[in-house]
Amino acid sequence: MTGSDRPLDFIALVRKRPAMYIGGTDALGLHHLAFFILDAIYADARRGACRDFTLEVGAEGAVSVFSTGRFAPPAELAEVARGLGMGQRTPLGPEWGPGSMLRDLGWGMQMPVSLALSSRYEVDTWDGARQWHLSGVDGSSSGEPREVQPAEPLPVTADSGIRIRLIPDATIFKVTTFDAELLTRRCRELTFLVPGLRARFTDHRTGQSTLLHYAGGVAERLLELTADVPCLHPEPLAFDVQWEGFRVRCALQWCEAGGSLWSYANTVRTRRDGAHVDGVFQALQETLSALSGEPVPSFSREMLEGGLRAIVAADGAEERMTFAGPTKDLLAIEGLAQAVAGQLRPALVETLRGHPLTRWLVAHGRVRPRPAVVTRPRSRD
Repeated sequence: MTGSDRPLDFIALVRKRPAMYIGGTDALGLHHLAFFILDAIYADARRGACRDFTLEVGAEGAVSVFSTGRFAPPAELAEVARGLGMGQRTPLGPEWGPGSMLRDLGWGMQMPVSLALSSRYEVDTWDGARQWHLSGVDGSSSGEPREVQPAEPLPVTADSGIRIRLIPDATIFKVTTFDAELLTRRCRELTFLVPGLRARFTDHRTGQSTLLHYAGGVAERLLELTADVPCLHPEPLAFDVQWEGFRVRCALQWCEAGGSLWSYANTVRTRRDGAHVDGVFQALQETLSALSGEPVPSFSREMLEGGLRAIVAADGAEERMTFAGPTKDLLAIEGLAQAVAGQLRPALVETLRGHPLTRWLVAHGRVRPRPAVVTRPRSRD
């Protein structure tokens, strides 16, 4: 097999077995075409390489994503589009340095899947005042990138950027209509998971445009989520701890009713929580023990969750995110819970000592004694 054959094999494989890469050809699989690119933007943003992105749905059903901060050299862009970054084919050569797009999971391995499953795509990359353009049909590029002269203005003021526009292939997907609410939700998650990241979602089918920006990160988002319920304290308790390359941010707010907990590992919603959430509750139980003088087992996580609305988000290198079971519902990084608890406990003690909420938490979080079971002697009759 020659080197020139490999990209064609990759594109053909993705188009023949799309479920291997996006889980299926239903609505969720369709939205992964955009989610894959958004995941790449998240990775750039958490490194500080991206501060703005846009996501647009065209009147004809195309989806377009633009991100600042990333420039793909034309030759490299062609290789990315052809799937050379998929490591199962061949090791990356020395010409692809550590800053190469091909080294990134999102740009080098996930974006090619999105392009392969499109009926038409266009990729534009800007470096200052220069722009290059690459297009493709049925997943395959139509040639090499060409320089655009004169260059178009960047969609967002920046020194460099990349834009991907694609139309999903109707011969592959059962549905090809993007859900505006689902895409907006994903953009919103990225912006509060990376404080300060700005996003604009535009739906040209309806003319609606939404700007998303959370300078306060998870705490600012939690204020939105608690705006419609009476709260026991006006501001969320917000904390930020780091351990061995992982970072865990959390915001906690107790309300009179209606508890909910949203937990994330990078952009993945961990619906069964995991080590990052366990560490937060362990720290909370140990804090209440220290402040009340009662033993740690006196406080129940189940009781403390009553009325609690919280966001707990862990981020770290994608390859180090370990999950339990075949799904990504539960984060299972060894040592993370203990590390989070150890770092969070002193900050919680300082925050809750003398806080009006503390007395309520001590009373509310106690394990409720089980009612005594009265047994009557059996009749001898």
